[in-house]
Amino acid sequence: MKRFLSNESLRAQQFEVNHWPVSGSRDTSYEIVLIQAGSGSYQVNGNQSRYQAGDVFFLGPSDKYSFKISQKTCFYSLLFTIPYVASLVPTGGQGWPHVVDYNVPLSGTLISNPSEQRSLRALVEIILTEQQLHGVPANSVVESLMKTILNLLDRYLAQHSVSESARLVSPSAFIQRVLTYIGQHITEPQLLRMENMAEVFNYSASHLAALFKQQVGESIQQYIIQYKLNRVATRLSLSTLTISQIADEFGFSDVCHLNKLFKRHYQYTPTDYRRSLAVS
Repeated sequence: MKRFLSNESLRAQQFEVNHWPVSGSRDTSYEIVLIQAGSGSYQVNGNQSRYQAGDVFFLGPSDKYSFKISQKTCFYSLLFTIPYVASLVPTGGQGWPHVVDYNVPLSGTLISNPSEQRSLRALVEIILTEQQLHGVPANSVVESLMKTILNLLDRYLAQHSVSESARLVSPSAFIQRVLTYIGQHITEPQLLRMENMAEVFNYSASHLAALFKQQVGESIQQYIIQYKLNRVATRLSLSTLTISQIADEFGFSDVCHLNKLFKRHYQYTPTDYRRSLAVS
């Protein structure tokens, strides 16, 4: 079983597998993964938990995840880009702040209520059906459905953030605290220095660095740079701030420094990236 729709800004799939396929890059995208049937384990940013039918997972641009399938699983996947979210914000509207500024990685299902799980899956199914019947990459029905989904996501993320950031018991939950701290202070580089973070979390700098890399798979500094660049891309999409203002906001030494790192990651300078969004 496989149903699929795709364009540059929105991709929806339904597929059933015994082994999780290798995921592509989501550097500028959000993703919702819904479990229709099956069971196994789910890992995101080094944190592992069990999954079952009905579970709903939300991934931000910086999240790294995979599934280890125990029982053949039917997945729904809805992937959408940062510029696509920006295009749905009404003129003068607030948008979906908990989605756009998502910074508390979720280690388990976002939605626990079975009725709410079914409602979200039904919306994704309608998007798939609408695209299959009409073959239009972007139409008013799909856009309306996506706005509804984003409204729901924003509400669930707001409810979930407090309980997720309060989990302090296991080593993986400790890393959750570190990731949350980074997200909350991403515009304050002095607070993200290793010596300061080691003091905040009462670890030696070397122990904190080793534990983070073991759990997340990359160094703290690599993660921070990646996270900053994703937030810069969001600013370029959703704000009218100048490149210089954005560089200053996120603590880059100057525009040249930001240009170099951004181009290495996105293959565009920030200016060219913003122009490409305007064209699309």
